[in-house]
Amino acid sequence: MGWLAWVALAPLSYYLLKAKKASHAAAGGAACGFLTYLGILYWIYPTMRAGGVGPAVSALGLGLLALVLSTEFLLVSLYGYWLKKAGVKAWPYVFAAAWFALEYGKVYLSQKAVWFPWFMLGYTQWENLALVQLVSVTGIYGLSAAVCFTGALAGAVLAADCGPVKKILRVAPGLLIMAGLWYFGRAELALAENFKPAKTVKVSLLQPSIDFYAKWEASEADNIKSNITGLLGGVKDGLAVWPENALPCWIDEADCAAWLKAAAAGSGATGSVVGSVSRGGGKHVSAFLLKGDGDIAASYDKRQLVPFGEYVPLRKFLGRFIEPVAALGEFEPGAPEQRLLDFDGVKIAPSVCYEAIFPYLFAGDSRDGAELFVNITNDGWYLDTAAPQQHFIVNIFRAAENRRAVARAANNGISGVIDPWGRVTARTALNDRTVLEAEVPVCALQAFFPLYGHWFAWAALMIVAAFLLAVLFV
Repeated sequence: MGWLAWVALAPLSYYLLKAKKASHAAAGGAACGFLTYLGILYWIYPTMRAGGVGPAVSALGLGLLALVLSTEFLLVSLYGYWLKKAGVKAWPYVFAAAWFALEYGKVYLSQKAVWFPWFMLGYTQWENLALVQLVSVTGIYGLSAAVCFTGALAGAVLAADCGPVKKILRVAPGLLIMAGLWYFGRAELALAENFKPAKTVKVSLLQPSIDFYAKWEASEADNIKSNITGLLGGVKDGLAVWPENALPCWIDEADCAAWLKAAAAGSGATGSVVGSVSRGGGKHVSAFLLKGDGDIAASYDKRQLVPFGEYVPLRKFLGRFIEPVAALGEFEPGAPEQRLLDFDGVKIAPSVCYEAIFPYLFAGDSRDGAELFVNITNDGWYLDTAAPQQHFIVNIFRAAENRRAVARAANNGISGVIDPWGRVTARTALNDRTVLEAEVPVCALQAFFPLYGHWFAWAALMIVAAFLLAVLFV
């Protein structure tokens, strides 16, 4: 029901335009954000319960996270309140620019501080492929701003003191923007229909469906190895992609490394991408590229770690009150700049799990020459909730932003292949134990967003700052 998102911000916008005090606007924005995140992230509760956390603490965890993230809505609502002095007609345009800056800012905040930029307003359009094509120019931020604009415009029209004819006319810019985005997207998809890749890579995506909560029990190690070996028996050639932390052991351990080498060499794959934890040069969550004989050719260390899952933020302070959630303890982030993997002459940019929600990682890899994205993840801890669906969806936008295909292997699902225009060409069902074989196109097209998309963010920030200064000091 993604179409509802185009008017979803109308109630909040109407409320802000009618608010009498800044405190009322802030409270309304915070309440809107709290309810939004409470619904989107409801899966935090069953995830914590499955991990052995009590009902009260699990509910508190969900509530606190939703409350913290609601500050995004609080800040943009305060700005919307102050912006009223610029006039109702201009209000939706600048409010949309503020939303662009907000989403861009919260992603980059995660590089320096602890945040959880899981939700972007534009993600609601994942099924509307024509509209998704905008992200190849502006990134997800531009699509979010467009969705924000139509809702803000609807709220402004409802709040305006004018007749019905004028109200209808004032809605016209929103309809024109939607029509323009649809027309642009249809033209891009027409190009996609005629696209003939110079090369394809055959991938075999392993989905062993290992119980995450029994993963590190010593008694399960042999069963897990047998499970993976059985799946590898059906791989004939090409690149085998194992999910995140597929091994029931540390890759640095001699017995583990020996089993891995034998398993990879015993399959028909000419290369493998394997997810494992590693102690080499510090504890890392990593992806390893193996040659056909099982020898390690290259590796990648996860750059963006999950707070409270793979490390504890503000360790010196919070360490007195909590322990790391991850069974294996805390990890260290990988270097910001790492070499791409090379498989059969194709430059592959790997990403691990949570990293799929960070557009700048994929854009940077695209600028460095990546021709194919490989995302490995676990997702077993999400159980049968909306989280695996949400996590899979973000990869659609990373593909379309960079005009690069994504091959994704998930332990419990959802595994799949997404083409450079965001079209899902193959996928598995959640919790299936299977191997998904597919031909993945290697695309040499260069999208606008990875190279120049940041200029839209600077423009949005300048608009926001200019209007804010105007209404506060003029």
